[in-house]
Amino acid sequence: MVKRRTYWEDEGFSKSYQPGPQKHRLYILGKLKELGVVKLLDVGCGTGVIYELIADSEEGRWDNIQKYKGVDYSWQMVKTARQLFPYGHFEIQDARNLLEPDSSWDCVLLMHCLDHLDNYKAAIAEAVRVSKKYICICNWNPFVKEGTVLNSRNDLGKKKDAQGNLLPGEELWEDTHLQYYSRDVLIEEFDKYKLIDVDIAEIPDDYSKYNFIWILKKP
Repeated sequence: MVKRRTYWEDEGFSKSYQPGPQKHRLYILGKLKELGVVKLLDVGCGTGVIYELIADSEEGRWDNIQKYKGVDYSWQMVKTARQLFPYGHFEIQDARNLLEPDSSWDCVLLMHCLDHLDNYKAAIAEAVRVSKKYICICNWNPFVKEGTVLNSRNDLGKKKDAQGNLLPGEELWEDTHLQYYSRDVLIEEFDKYKLIDVDIAEIPDDYSKYNFIWILKKP
């Protein structure tokens, strides 16, 4: 099976990927500071936009984060993060199969990550396994009707024949937002692990008009 990852692996895209102190990022870091999070695993870290805020914060604003690691499935995103922030710690990992030990991080952050995964249940399970205390999930897409997980995958970037049909064996691992979720299908997964709501917020932003944030605590 041919695996094609499109704009995630484009160097130009990765280097222009919406840096800066967007409202939802500041909100999340503020809440994690309130909760005393010291060790943060940033899953789907992209080009290191969270690390940028931690490393460059004025007067040690986020000095509670003493240990940080950013992981992403895209080699180009990790490459760019390492170039931009050579003192950061960035690795290629899969959210559905993390390489971290059990209960090794105070908080696992999945920011704009579930939207791009074909198996959100595995990613949530891994976040629970790796987290010692908290899981923070931020969804970019609006919710859909109850009981629904919509696959929004399109044909962008797929190889086709002259008639526009997909060539045999062609598959796009990720292009845009693969999945749209309803609240209840996510809550069902949270309940499976007896996760407790610590904070729920909806933070619109200039780039992302919809950022729904859950901060959850392990029992």
